[in-house]
Amino acid sequence: MSRDKKIAVFYYSQTGQLADILHSLLTPLVNKGCNVVYKRIEPLEPFPFPWTSDQFYDIFPESRAEVPFPLKPTDFSDIMDADLVVLGYQPWFLAPSIPVASFLREKETQLYLSGRDVIAVGGTRNMWVSAIKSIKERLDEAGARLVGHMAFEDKHNNLVSVLTIFRWLINNKKEATKYLPAAGVSPEDIRSASQYSKYVLSALEKSDYSELQREIVASGGLRFSPNIYFIENNGNKIWGSWAKWVLKKGGHGDPARRFRLKIFKWYLLTLIFAISPFGSIFFALTWPLRRRSYKNIEKDLLLFNN
Repeated sequence: MSRDKKIAVFYYSQTGQLADILHSLLTPLVNKGCNVVYKRIEPLEPFPFPWTSDQFYDIFPESRAEVPFPLKPTDFSDIMDADLVVLGYQPWFLAPSIPVASFLREKETQLYLSGRDVIAVGGTRNMWVSAIKSIKERLDEAGARLVGHMAFEDKHNNLVSVLTIFRWLINNKKEATKYLPAAGVSPEDIRSASQYSKYVLSALEKSDYSELQREIVASGGLRFSPNIYFIENNGNKIWGSWAKWVLKKGGHGDPARRFRLKIFKWYLLTLIFAISPFGSIFFALTWPLRRRSYKNIEKDLLLFNN
């Protein structure tokens, strides 16, 4: 039965990591006879990799505010009969990457997604909550159904992963060094994405996704970290105000906003390395007061409150 099934895969992978995750997840489905069609989301003006420091911070306001950028047209003609949509995403500054956020806001995309089942697959550092909330809102607006979500994370310590991701994105140095581990999702975790294909295939063949997310969560495809959620949730609220403040000085690439971006840069570095450790201590001390409410949050985020 799987031989007749078609899967449309939309993704933007700046470093190639997300593409590797998607291929690991979906290759077993190809081997079972599914027709998997990849559609790369392409900005009209490509984003650089590696970034310079200035380029990296210059996309913060548009990322956080989800300001759409122009994209190359997507050809939907060969996937109109797709049985399932897979959306690969990366968070940028706690929001879906600019290409993915822009793609989801396009009228043609919304028309295509209407009435379709969608599985979201993230390649993340460790903070995916704000991004998937935004993605789910866009899917709801389009009339699509989010039936599954898995996120592959860098499992190193939060502060360590900040250092390694900066080193990777700015200097293109991904490999481990004497003092730091390799950046990004580990090769082992990328390979392990294939284990979730059996759950996707079973749901696809039955056209019944009611148990898919529970199976993904039970097998480790999505994890909730209360401490990381606490940091992300508070940071996301504050960053919204920062983004608005910078945007008042102009759009992407406008020299008039450079000074405000420098202020944000030093604020962010101070927050991460000087303040967030104390935030983690505060969270640990107040955890008994939060435990019950966080259990409800965990269920909502992992299982879509089902």
